[in-house]
Amino acid sequence: MPETTADGYGFLNKQKFKAGFAADTSNKFGSFLRGSRVPVSMAAIGARVTKAAWKVKPSWLVLAKENGAIDPKLLRRMARRIGANTMESKGSHVVFLTPPKAVANVIKKAAIGAMSAN
Repeated sequence: MPETTADGYGFLNKQKFKAGFAADTSNKFGSFLRGSRVPVSMAAIGARVTKAAWKVKPSWLVLAKENGAIDPKLLRRMARRIGANTMESKGSHVVFLTPPKAVANVIKKAAIGAMSAN
């Protein structure tokens, strides 16, 4: 969970970031990723969604099996709930950086699938 500042913005804990977010990256790259994060408005996390796109649009998920930021079991449940086309891959939360070809293939399938759905 982010550490919240008095003005309502959340920052990821510097000491825990790499293990939870980018465990399969080098220390140098993990440090870069941590340093390049922008704060998130914690109010946005609690905002109510009134129209969920997954109810009317196809969804895809690349599930990182070693994700330390979001439990893969939770991601699987969410994917089943929304009917997402799911591909599991070894990797951390930044799975799009560590096996990029696998992720690129899913993006390509999603683009083709989205075009055929319209």
